[in-house]
Amino acid sequence: MSTAMMYYLAWHEDDWLDEVLDRFPEVNALVPTAKTFEMLAEKRQSGEVTRAVLVLNAAEEQERCRAFLQLCLEHEQLSSDPLYIVGLKPEEEEAWREAYPTAKIIVITGFAVEFDYDAVLARMESDLEGAN
Repeated sequence: MSTAMMYYLAWHEDDWLDEVLDRFPEVNALVPTAKTFEMLAEKRQSGEVTRAVLVLNAAEEQERCRAFLQLCLEHEQLSSDPLYIVGLKPEEEEAWREAYPTAKIIVITGFAVEFDYDAVLARMESDLEGAN
């Protein structure tokens, strides 16, 4: 049996977490640290989690977020899991897109209440189901 898991990684609770929790019945919300990486890697290596979607809110602690992503990119299984980077400002998007070309970088421009969270969450859901 395939076990898929949505991981939401952030330094603080935020609007993205609320949206993800509203959409997905099971979400593992964690702080993106080396200890968290070890736990994710163990679950993937043991087969407890066979498919994962990583959603990283990089609005804060950007250097620590980059260090966490570096660990994930060096891991055989986690590096192939769909990665969404959210919480960035429009002027930060290009640098993150260059650094993580396979990531889906989501930047909200304008008012958050006008943003189509549902379209992004539908893509995450599709990735979680393995339709990527």
